[in-house]
Amino acid sequence: MDANVTEANNKWQPEPAGDVDVHHGPFLSVSKPFPIQQKLVSIEAAVSEMKLDQDDEKECESKDEKPLLSTINITSVPDDYCIWTGSYKEWSTNVNLGPFREGIPIPPEDKHAMNYYESLQYMLYETGYPETVDRSSQPISAQKDAVSICVLACPVECMAILMEGAGQCPGSMLLVLSTTWLSKKKSETKEGLYSLYIHKAISFGRAGQTYLETYNPPRRATYFVNFFTKACTNGQRHDGKQVEADLDCPMSSSLKLIKLTDDKLWTRCIMSKVGLDFPETLAFVYDLDMVYPNQEPDIRVVHIDQKKTNLRAIVNAEVNKFLERCLQKEVKMIVVKPSGVMWHGSSGVTFHWSHKCEEIIKVVLELFALIDQGDTVLVETFIETIKPNRSVKVPAWACTDDCAVRLRSTVCRRYDDSAVATNVNCGISFMGEPVNGSTTILQPLRTTLIAYGVTDDDEIERFEKDVKKKSAAVLDSLMSHESDLDTSERGGLYAQTDVIGIDFVITRRKCVLTPVGIEVNGHDCTINCHMFDIIYPKMKDQAVAPLVDTMITRSHNYFMIGKSVLVVGAGGYSKNFIWLAAQEMGIKVVLVDSDPNHFAKDDVEDFIQFDFSNHTQDEQHATKIYKHIMKNEIKVDGCLTFWEDCVPLTAKLCHLLNLPGSTEKGALSAKSKSDTLAVLSKGTCISPHWPVIYLYTSWFSPLRSQADIENVQKVRKFPLIMKLEYGSSAVGVTLVRNPEEMEKKYKEIRAVLQKPDDYFGIGLGHGNSLMVMEYLVGTEHDVDIVLHERKLVGAFVSDNGPTRGKTFTETAVCMPSALSYDKQRQLIIAAFQCCMELGLKNGIFNVEFKMEPTGPKLIEVNGRMGGFCLRDWVRKIYGIDLLLSAFEVACGVKPHIPDRTPKGQMMGIMCIPSMHSHLLLDPYYISKRLELEAAGKIHFNLFNQRAEVGTGGFEEPFANVAVMAEDLSTARQKLLEIAKELNIDCPDYDVNSFLRDFWRT
Repeated sequence: MDANVTEANNKWQPEPAGDVDVHHGPFLSVSKPFPIQQKLVSIEAAVSEMKLDQDDEKECESKDEKPLLSTINITSVPDDYCIWTGSYKEWSTNVNLGPFREGIPIPPEDKHAMNYYESLQYMLYETGYPETVDRSSQPISAQKDAVSICVLACPVECMAILMEGAGQCPGSMLLVLSTTWLSKKKSETKEGLYSLYIHKAISFGRAGQTYLETYNPPRRATYFVNFFTKACTNGQRHDGKQVEADLDCPMSSSLKLIKLTDDKLWTRCIMSKVGLDFPETLAFVYDLDMVYPNQEPDIRVVHIDQKKTNLRAIVNAEVNKFLERCLQKEVKMIVVKPSGVMWHGSSGVTFHWSHKCEEIIKVVLELFALIDQGDTVLVETFIETIKPNRSVKVPAWACTDDCAVRLRSTVCRRYDDSAVATNVNCGISFMGEPVNGSTTILQPLRTTLIAYGVTDDDEIERFEKDVKKKSAAVLDSLMSHESDLDTSERGGLYAQTDVIGIDFVITRRKCVLTPVGIEVNGHDCTINCHMFDIIYPKMKDQAVAPLVDTMITRSHNYFMIGKSVLVVGAGGYSKNFIWLAAQEMGIKVVLVDSDPNHFAKDDVEDFIQFDFSNHTQDEQHATKIYKHIMKNEIKVDGCLTFWEDCVPLTAKLCHLLNLPGSTEKGALSAKSKSDTLAVLSKGTCISPHWPVIYLYTSWFSPLRSQADIENVQKVRKFPLIMKLEYGSSAVGVTLVRNPEEMEKKYKEIRAVLQKPDDYFGIGLGHGNSLMVMEYLVGTEHDVDIVLHERKLVGAFVSDNGPTRGKTFTETAVCMPSALSYDKQRQLIIAAFQCCMELGLKNGIFNVEFKMEPTGPKLIEVNGRMGGFCLRDWVRKIYGIDLLLSAFEVACGVKPHIPDRTPKGQMMGIMCIPSMHSHLLLDPYYISKRLELEAAGKIHFNLFNQRAEVGTGGFEEPFANVAVMAEDLSTARQKLLEIAKELNIDCPDYDVNSFLRDFWRT
């Protein structure tokens, strides 16, 4: 029997009518009728005797295939017994599964809706989850821009996705049992397309609680999965086709893409491309104008036209040549099977001795009378399952020579468009019986291999890694092909394959345990994942977790398309990435800036020139900008800034526009360093869940007059840190060791840095007041924190190397943090508490700390997203775009920031004008840098196109050179080597000393 058998029987059976016999269970239905007699032969006999007794053959041919389970008579079924689930009802069926409103025609297919509902209740009941609560009589209003993943399906196939969604996005995973629960209307962002709206659904919440709900207004679908197809329902229904047509939202596995993923011939070409073994194949392609990629010697493609011209002669010649090669290679058995979206599982599969040429030709011709145009008939070599090892001690339940095994791997597209193989499971059956999810009991790969006498842990681990690596390679290759298709070829603007299942035979090649790929299955391939998790709860491996993460990520990308966001302040060159990235996201930026000729002017949707450089007049500026927006009817969904000087002005505009943002008082307090510490030092309330806030503060004093200087000299010990009250980028920060030095530095800084033009972008538009604070010891760290409606959504901790000399210029950065988990959590909670106390309730903020022996001590709070290389690094390490998150929060949308495992360890060194201008000026070093970038050896972030020392000798980093490695030690070594190669490391800029704190604690 074919080892390449999927869950063909795991589909919905037609609703019984009259006095008929049916199979038990929601996971089983009658297979697609197939008139060709399937010869179920013993593989052991095929290998040992190479012949089959003629009487046995005749007896086999005279019998019909036996049903998989015993049957029952409908008339004898008790009222409380559910035929569909094969169990007694322990749940209520008094639910409203009709259309979302009266007057909508009910399609004939909806006679199955109650069966779908009962299947869900059966699964919930027997796996320990609560019964669905019907709340449909009271429509609810969902948030406008909420994740709404619409799964149009009977829950049987997709329960793993639904339950995983309940954990990752509770209330956002929506099961739709009828097309009458949906509607479509013209897209507001994509001409000629439609948005899908959900009026009614079963939502999946925390702890597996489900609700039947109606929505008014309806929820716009942000991701769509269509299981109402002929292929997924064994021809039972196809009304999902009209639903998925011309949608503007992300979608997995459209009907057109399924034709590729479920094409056994196509996917074998992919397998060949990635180095995955598969059976030698002769394929008769029926009326399909398609060129198959990478046709290898093991694949022979023969095209048959619509009229089947010379069909018998062509089949006769090709089969004879194929079998001749097989006999030369001592191939004992041949498999004949149809391929196409409606041919899955064991339907139409037959097995034959390789010397029975006429018999094989006859079956091929008979299949051509059954298949549809675009389908294929495959003639392939039979792959023998691994033989049991008798030389080792095995359990009494170990496999025998007449056992067959199927291995199934699940492969998901991750958020970053890479593939990952997750769950690997097996099923064992006897030769001559179907080997699929409906006819075998799922078990782990290790258990299966042990049953075959494979007991070496290293061999088992190597084999599993090989399966997962090759499985992921198949999906990677499929995704690569899809990226070259246009919208029509993909079957939708945002249609793509996000999950597949791959079936394998386990065999040996040259004594090495080897997976042989048989077929790929489209998105209806996750039933085994849920079943595996339920049977083996302690072995749950989050089989579809990456898939659901991708669904949520794509949803967030989708509902930000077309948003219009007011950005206050264009900033300098370091913010250049924002404008092009916003275009790629489909976000319309309305930019307001003082410079009428700013380089970003042509890269945004709308540009407003307004001189707000004197930030002491922000109240008046905000009012005038607001009036301009209202007068010109400029649409604004959100408002934010990425430029430190504009934080208070932005808060005032958010208030006037009634948009999410920080409080005006909070923005002003965050902008003033002494006000920040003053507010937090008053936080003495005892909380049952957080530390007392004043513990994060240290001594400080504003320096607004000579009297302030004299008071400091009297009450504080030196050294102290002096800095600009409204400064940024460490410009003007200096260490003062005694009263005389403090007075001297005070006068120097005030004389050099007076007005905005003296040093662009460091806060002089708010004034040039100074303050002093306690000199803090310990290591320095940044926390970039994401807040939405006073809730902590996410946070990223990075480590900073020791600042340079007396200037306190930033030198080195490390992410993820080298600190222990508990120390990182202390920093995150401290950042959250400080922001909340100040009134920074919506946004992404950069909070700087020193980690002292007693815990975190605040340096300052920046009321906007962190700059320099932060966004780029977080994307590379965690796959999360903080820029998108910032736009989302500004528009009132809670960002999706899952707790992902870092992809690697990044470590970088800052380049400053006084030491490293050669990286921008010297042709040799420019060429060397570009060469290292192209080879992927460094990540180069440029903050300023010119490497110039600023007014008063103050300077900021103009670039960062970073490396990524597996661990801290490797990253440090790589960075030291790069620093020498690019002449960054020198006696006056000792890179090694800047990396000294980057070690795991």
